[in-house]
Amino acid sequence: MKETAGVTLIEMLIVLAILAIIATLTAPSLGLIVEKNTIRSVAERIKSDLQWTRTEAIKRSQDLTVSYNQAGGCYGISTLPLTSPITADCVCTGCDIKTVSALRDHDNLTLSQNFSGSPPSTNFKFMRGTVPVGGHLRINSQNLQLKVIVSSLGRIRICDDSTTPYAVNNYAPCSP
Repeated sequence: MKETAGVTLIEMLIVLAILAIIATLTAPSLGLIVEKNTIRSVAERIKSDLQWTRTEAIKRSQDLTVSYNQAGGCYGISTLPLTSPITADCVCTGCDIKTVSALRDHDNLTLSQNFSGSPPSTNFKFMRGTVPVGGHLRINSQNLQLKVIVSSLGRIRICDDSTTPYAVNNYAPCSP
């Protein structure tokens, strides 16, 4: 009698059924993981650009301004305060250093801010890297919110403003 090695069709179907059940259980959590990574990467990019602007203002011995357009999800960095706002298409006529479309590939995110001025902006002073008035940018997704806060001392930090504390890993909840 000949011995055969392999699996039967029934055994293969059972394994496929078990894999299908596992895939349906993990699919919703994968969506949340992608959402967390997306909102985290946008917040980190904004924080990095703000820190770079603060450092560059000190290095150049020149005040630098970051202006925002929340509708377009973009911001621009310039040596002078802007006289005209950044358009919704992220066109900035006075941004002589850099223009960033932070939400370009992220249709599920929105950006809001509470900086003063027209257009809304943050002005980093070159003497110590401080700003006259602090504020924040809020990045919103369907389930999560992160804030990038600029203090009047020029310090920049990210906190979790979601309804569930520590919804986005590594960020402490925002203080009320």
